[in-house]
Amino acid sequence: MAIPKKSAKKETSAPVIDLMQAKVKILEAELHSEPYEVTNTAGITFTIDPNLNCKMEVVDDLDDGEYDGVKFYDSFKLKQDEDGDWTIRDGTKLGALAKARYGNDFFETEQVFDEADLGGFVFMAKVEPKTNFSTGKVTGSMLNWETIMRVPDPRKKKKKSKASEIAPGVDVEDLNMSLEDEQLMEEGLG
Repeated sequence: MAIPKKSAKKETSAPVIDLMQAKVKILEAELHSEPYEVTNTAGITFTIDPNLNCKMEVVDDLDDGEYDGVKFYDSFKLKQDEDGDWTIRDGTKLGALAKARYGNDFFETEQVFDEADLGGFVFMAKVEPKTNFSTGKVTGSMLNWETIMRVPDPRKKKKKSKASEIAPGVDVEDLNMSLEDEQLMEEGLG
């Protein structure tokens, strides 16, 4: 009689990605601004702190393309302030994502964080294996919060380099101001 065989039980079927830097796109974003209950596959119900859950895709692994198109899930936790309100805090994973999306001055502005603004947003980050804190087993992939940033705009770099070729060591803003001052002087307004 043949005995059926089974391979070892996998903790997850999520992809395990390890990239020093990659372009990542948010495909879906769901914000939970209050604690919520979840029931796992074993039927156990528990409460999760507020977070932003995202389905992501590696757009460019900045290497040989092995991970291009690979999708994974990650979450960004809200933090509780001294008044007990759930907020986006600077210096956290969600804070880094907000700065990448809205600009480094996000926390100094009146800009509102809106999950609808995240669909299709592409940014740079290190993608690394995620481990279960209890078991130590690798359970998938996650972003390293300290590496989340905007994709650099090569046009800005070109403008600065062209200006520095014209006047090496001179700031582009100073050069523009000097030209404006010169025009005002010629018109007799300065």
